[in-house]
Parts: sequence; C-alpha cells; structure tokens
Amino acid sequence: MYRHQDPHAPLLVITFGGNVIAVERRTGKIVWQQQYHSPFPARLLFPPGRVLLGYQRELVCLAYTTGQLLWRTTVPTSTAGSIVVDGDEIFFGGGGEAACVDVNTGALLWHHPFKGMGAWAVALGVPGNVAQIDHDQ
Repeated sequence: MYRHQDPHAPLLVITFGGNVIAVERRTGKIVWQQQYHSPFPARLLFPPGRVLLGYQRELVCLAYTTGQLLWRTTVPTSTAGSIVVDGDEIFFGGGGEAACVDVNTGALLWHHPFKGMGAWAVALGVPGNVAQIDHDQ
C-alpha cells in the first residue's frame, strides 16, 4: 500500500503471467510492456513516478511513464506477504521475517529473521500506512 495516490494518473498497470503492461486509462491503448519470466504472481505498488513489482524473493522497479527498468534486486525474505512503501523505504514481511529496501536504489537496508519466534504471517506498518496480513505463508 502507498498512501499518496494520484487519482488522475494516466496509466493503468496490469500484471499477469510474467507480463507487465501499462495502458492508457481512457482508451486501453498499450503505452509500454515488459516481460519477466517469474513463476510467481506480482505484488504491485506505486511509489511516486514508479511501478514496484514484488515477485516472491525479488523486487523490480520500473519508471511509471516508460516502463524502463530502474533497478532489480533479490531479497532475503518473501515479498508475497505484507508490503508497504513509505517515503524512501519499502517494508515487507512474511513467514515471521521482515526486511527493508531503499526505494531509490533497491539496496537492502535491513533484514530480521526473528529466529525462534515462529514462521507466521506478518502485518506491518507505520502511522497512516499499514499492510494487514494478506494470507498465511
């Protein structure tokens, strides 16, 4: 979830079967498309000016208007659980773990496996921006 949404953004982004497609909202005309060969469905978020895709243990960041790849990074825990973009940070967690990545570079800032506490689904958040548990891992 990202709390600063632009209700007049010109593009609708669609993901399925490893495809990422941006279409004009009013006409459906394809503006750009990318393909990622991932067996996992993508989590989709929109930091300002970007499209963020979470594929299990990988994050991909594209430019919103062009689809240009800005960065791609492998992460130590799943992005399939809860995920929040807040400011310059992407927080995500699942299976009793949590991590944080820099939204500008894709660099891992921290990771906590919380060893010995169990492999539970994770809810996380900061004031005004919360990701509740989506499903059990």
